[in-house]
Amino acid sequence: MRSLQFKFSALIVTVMAIACAALALVATQHERRALAAEVRARGEALAASLAGAAKEPLLGVEQGSFDDELVLERLIQEAGAGDGVVGVRLLGRSGDVVSSLGGNGAPPPPEAEGLVRVGAPILYSGVRVGEAQVDLDLAALVDPVVRSNTRQLAGIAAIVLSLGVVAGTIFVALLTGPLRRLRGGVERLRDGDLAVRVPPTSSDEVGELTRAFNEMGDSLLQKQRIQNAFGRYVNDYVLNQLLEGPDSEALAGVEREVTILFADVRGFTHLSEGLKARAVVALLKEVFQLASDRILERGGTIDKFIGDSVMAYFGAPAHQPDHVLRAVSSAVDILGCLEERNRALRAAGDPGALPVEIAVQMGIGIHTGVVIVGDVGSDRRTDFTVVGDAVNVAHRLEKLARPGQILVSEAVQRAVRGAKRLHFEGERQLSGREEPVHVYSVELDREPAASRAEP
Repeated sequence: MRSLQFKFSALIVTVMAIACAALALVATQHERRALAAEVRARGEALAASLAGAAKEPLLGVEQGSFDDELVLERLIQEAGAGDGVVGVRLLGRSGDVVSSLGGNGAPPPPEAEGLVRVGAPILYSGVRVGEAQVDLDLAALVDPVVRSNTRQLAGIAAIVLSLGVVAGTIFVALLTGPLRRLRGGVERLRDGDLAVRVPPTSSDEVGELTRAFNEMGDSLLQKQRIQNAFGRYVNDYVLNQLLEGPDSEALAGVEREVTILFADVRGFTHLSEGLKARAVVALLKEVFQLASDRILERGGTIDKFIGDSVMAYFGAPAHQPDHVLRAVSSAVDILGCLEERNRALRAAGDPGALPVEIAVQMGIGIHTGVVIVGDVGSDRRTDFTVVGDAVNVAHRLEKLARPGQILVSEAVQRAVRGAKRLHFEGERQLSGREEPVHVYSVELDREPAASRAEP
């Protein structure tokens, strides 16, 4: 901002200096022309006066009168006594110099620098009998006046320039002050302080820019509040699309191959017996938090929570070529974290000290297939979800899974058999399907002890 202030000040000083110099040059040239015209007019008047007074003596001199010659010399001396007069001549009828003042009587060349020559005819009874010439030194008459006026103009220009610098500095300070505050607000906004506001100090363009900045801050703060409020209910992709435009085509249903994961708390009805509603909610929140973190770490999308189970999918909305492996790995992570939780509770010695400190097991089902991904619902209530037969298969596999077990379909087995160890569990007749499904279980490094119990 200091650089901007310096540039503004330098620009104002430069413009004013150029303007003062141009004004002084124009004024000087105009004054010089006016003075030159005044000098010429003065010479013409002097020559006309000399011609009128010298007509009769000039005729007497031509007739040999000595007295008239003295009269002409006196007239020439009187004319030459004027300021700036450097030469006076009286020419006869034939153009010869009859009497002169300055030099040897021969007229200087008419192109002599700084010389103004004016002449007036000498008429007697309407007949031209000679000519009176006066030479004026233009530089001697004009330059002193021009120099004096130039010094005055220079002094006035210096005063005007000084006042301009002071006024420009004040103007720049008034301009850069709000801009400096606005820049500080932008930097704080960039650093995440969405509550920063800059009070407008004027009604000009800078004030309008400041008000626009404050409105932008209000919009960003409102958007952040919406994200914080609704981010817990919808995934980030849906939230961003809604904030960018509720009519976005990105929410329309499209076919996509995804991998669906269902994870359910086994024996939850038995676990929740005797617990107060607040304790049940706290237990579900803890388990869902654990499962959600593992799903999100692998790039999955949490679709919904259904009672004591969670539904998620991989490979949408963003394309993931390894979505099957991601889903299976997140399921292994979920069971591993649950085992660590349960082991820590057993090590504590008294799991009943707090109502929510209860060992929990989950059964997980995974299937991959082509589904419809997008908005599903009515005009008043919609969900961004996946719909298709693959969802039903994953849900049925989850119902078949024992506590601590991950069951997958043959499509999943083909995609991850090089990266995970799987065990063929046989064919299972899933509800709602005519043909049996080949079911595989994912072998874990350490299978939780509670997995041997039935749900």
